[in-house]
Amino acid sequence: MTLPALPDLTAPDDDLAVVRARLLAVRASLQKACQELDLQIKALEDIGPSNSPTQATLNLFETEPLPPVEEPAPVPAKNWQNQPTTSIILEATSPMALSPELEQATLEELNSALSKAFAQISGRHQWAG
Repeated sequence: MTLPALPDLTAPDDDLAVVRARLLAVRASLQKACQELDLQIKALEDIGPSNSPTQATLNLFETEPLPPVEEPAPVPAKNWQNQPTTSIILEATSPMALSPELEQATLEELNSALSKAFAQISGRHQWAG
């Protein structure tokens, strides 16, 4: 019995309906295979001691193979380059006035952070010269 290959479920181009249809087809094929196996197991259990094992083997493999599951038509690939684009242009606003104390505190905090980062970087590398 040959089962169809499962699609890559993480591909962004796959439509959920197509993936769902494929999975349902695989499930139906597996259910039919399980039913046939159950019938074959039951047939093996029903074989009495008078039957030979070769006849049981013949009964086990006499069933017709399952027809291949038809895959739905492939979904055309989406071409993102041909999609219309929209642009939103926001008007620049004038900067708000900052208090001199807030501006000075921000500059001091930035200077402190940059000094610490430079000290860490320079401690890791041997500068040439």
